[in-house]
Amino acid sequence: MPVVTVPFLTAGKQLSIDLAEPIVYLRGPPNNPATHVLRGEVVLVLSKPISASSVVVKIVGKSQMLWPEGIGARGTKMFHEKTIHEQNIILESWEPENHDKAISSGLHRYPFEFLLPNRLVETIEDDLAKTFYYVSATVQRPGMSVPNLKCRRDILLLRTMTTYDSALASNSLPTTSINVDRQLDCCEAHVCVENAILSSGTQFPISMTLTPNTKSDVKLESVNVILTEHRMYRLPEYTARRSEMFDFKLKLSSVSNISDPSLSAVVKEVPLAQLKRVLTTKNAQVSLPFQYRFVLKLPNCVDGLNHSTFYNEIELRHHLKITIELSVPDQPERSVIQLDLPITILDCRLKEDYAILPTYEEALHGEPANDDSTPSAFFACPCYLDYKKKRRCSQQDMMINQRNTIYEAPPPPPYCEK
Repeated sequence: MPVVTVPFLTAGKQLSIDLAEPIVYLRGPPNNPATHVLRGEVVLVLSKPISASSVVVKIVGKSQMLWPEGIGARGTKMFHEKTIHEQNIILESWEPENHDKAISSGLHRYPFEFLLPNRLVETIEDDLAKTFYYVSATVQRPGMSVPNLKCRRDILLLRTMTTYDSALASNSLPTTSINVDRQLDCCEAHVCVENAILSSGTQFPISMTLTPNTKSDVKLESVNVILTEHRMYRLPEYTARRSEMFDFKLKLSSVSNISDPSLSAVVKEVPLAQLKRVLTTKNAQVSLPFQYRFVLKLPNCVDGLNHSTFYNEIELRHHLKITIELSVPDQPERSVIQLDLPITILDCRLKEDYAILPTYEEALHGEPANDDSTPSAFFACPCYLDYKKKRRCSQQDMMINQRNTIYEAPPPPPYCEK
């Protein structure tokens, strides 16, 4: 049954949806057997009684795809939409004989909960394909001439790669770093990608150690780091398929020497200008040994980079391609080390601060302790700023509504001595 209180009537909406959290965080891959809860209330404000047959709330997920080349028998269909998820809850219903004055005047709140499986497709916002979710509420009115009351609110489903229960039980936590060793006749190479699961627009550190195997003056000529995004679109209903490949050049943010300080007399410090030439030219001429940590900048959603997905019909995969070129005296051809490493790009809204516990003040008030709490180690894209604003507003609205509906008990009777 709904909670009814005396309303303060305004010119606002009659029907609205309040959510405890407008974002659902899916944990780990889709095969993780987890269940998530979406809580909220349908709020109905009436200045006079109305007739109604039922109050229904539902969550809907849809997929939309553009096919500029055309699909179908004649190749004229360029847009396709379908429902990928739907759940309905009847919050309250009335018998036909009670339709006339089913809902009295006042403020009515209908709480609801949706149980969402972890196998759901996360929110995808590609240029040619996307998935989205929304919660809608409807007050069904009897009769053909009486319009139903409707409202809708969009929600986000974001997939994180945080620790999940099944991974803890099977000791199969996701690997967050990649270490690769390569041995050539001229040198030994060790490359460490410190974090292979990270959000777009953040910093991307790579450590590189090159040790010569010969007495010859082996030189590092260039290091090329490319992030590749492979987009695969499939539509089984029309046996349609399209594949695209995009390359993103990573830019240098900072670089530091990671060699043993005790070897400073043997290993010479490479000037910063020459280190930059390693990433931008083909003839940097840096002598080995070489031990440096490069911090690169990942592209963001504004640059056109999407997050990795697990959805077969909109499959987005990412690989890191590292090419290291070395020159050896008296050898006409350069020695080349090529690495192709799979990495996972998270949604641009899942920045590094998502894993940080809130402060006591944030947990108490549902908002940052100060306006400067946003970390500066990443590019704050418009999606991230809007996401933070929605979370803050939703938490504040929910807390205000809970305060307004708390039942205030009368004070205890005065204590009288006999």
